[in-house]
Amino acid sequence: MNGEPQRDGQLGYNQLVTRKDNLRNGRPQLMLVPEYIPAEVSLENLGYFTPSSKRVKDIYVKEKVLGYKVGPDGAKRTIKAKISANYELGLPITSDFDYYRAFLKICYETADPQGRLYMPIIVPTAKLLRYAGKQENAERWKEVKEWFERMTLTGIIGGIYRAKQKHYDDGFVGTLFSHVIVTGGEMRNGETAQTNYVWLAPWFLANYFRHHLRPIDLNFHQHLRKPIAKALYPLLETGWYASGGKSYSKSYRDLCGDFLLTEHPSLSLVKRQLDPAHQELKKERFLAKWDYRESADKTDYVITYHPGEKFFEDQEAKEERRQRAEQITNGQGHSDAHQPISDSQTFPQESKVLRDLLVKDILEVTGDPKSSGFYSLVARKLDSQTIYRALSETKEAARNGEIRTTRARYFTDLIKRYATQRNITL
Repeated sequence: MNGEPQRDGQLGYNQLVTRKDNLRNGRPQLMLVPEYIPAEVSLENLGYFTPSSKRVKDIYVKEKVLGYKVGPDGAKRTIKAKISANYELGLPITSDFDYYRAFLKICYETADPQGRLYMPIIVPTAKLLRYAGKQENAERWKEVKEWFERMTLTGIIGGIYRAKQKHYDDGFVGTLFSHVIVTGGEMRNGETAQTNYVWLAPWFLANYFRHHLRPIDLNFHQHLRKPIAKALYPLLETGWYASGGKSYSKSYRDLCGDFLLTEHPSLSLVKRQLDPAHQELKKERFLAKWDYRESADKTDYVITYHPGEKFFEDQEAKEERRQRAEQITNGQGHSDAHQPISDSQTFPQESKVLRDLLVKDILEVTGDPKSSGFYSLVARKLDSQTIYRALSETKEAARNGEIRTTRARYFTDLIKRYATQRNITL
């Protein structure tokens, strides 16, 4: 079963677990293993990606109201963000969103424990495709090349939040990527690039370093099939978080403006347009229920969304990570990095090259070369996704100042906990 090829856009089996408390017809069901990665909040709120499976034709600019602020004269001003597309490339759509999510994972793996991203970021096409859950072929390689171009040439005008100043810069004009060299391009030293190199815009780097981030579940994003469902996921998560886990309401007209949807006057057509995405989010336990009502002036509809179990589980996971950091800090976790490991269980599907890269990444985060033998055995016994999850949590805890011992001890405790959950003896 584990050897079955992964279909384009589908999750591998190592991203699913059996939950005994989730029964259907008396049998435990497979559920997604969350993989939380940090996403920069400002871009999440811009409406940068338009939910569509096809390129949007004849529309090159979209605008979103982000909020309001009071000027020095006491007047209330609207804060807006405008996304301006390159004429040849078009607006970023759902496939671009998939690659951006994969890129965020690469950023998380690349960042140092304090949250610094050093330029350029190396983004191999094969890795980006794998993290995006897409097959590697000529068409996808071309799509990735265009994605790099689109992220570099799509303009953002106004409405960027500056984490350092703690306010919106509504006079901003810029992009997400400031510079890209793709495979085969010429490097600054005249050599030919053997992979892709990305220089992020200064505003993104500054916000990332100052932890203007929120965790998103990469596996959940990949698992969703409907473009509108993928776009609703961050929108609803933000709304529910702001409301303290209570219901969140959104104007249908505003939703159409944000997502570039055709606005329908009939409620039956509205439901036909949105409910497939709603049903998918409900099936995945992210959305509990939703309802429609006419606006007070009867010219619009208001949709009220109620959070599902997954939203609360994600919030609990964040709190559990914080508590776990406290436990490890207080010496309540495992700390012996040299405990013997049995070789009875390994992951032969992970190549030696990948295992060597895993060990290198572990050493970079932990700074503990004395335990390299232990880390090599960990790379043989545990899958790469589990290891990167532990590395990500270690870096997150270090950034938040939650580690009072060493990053090596923190990582070792985490990896042993994950191994125990999988019945693997360390």
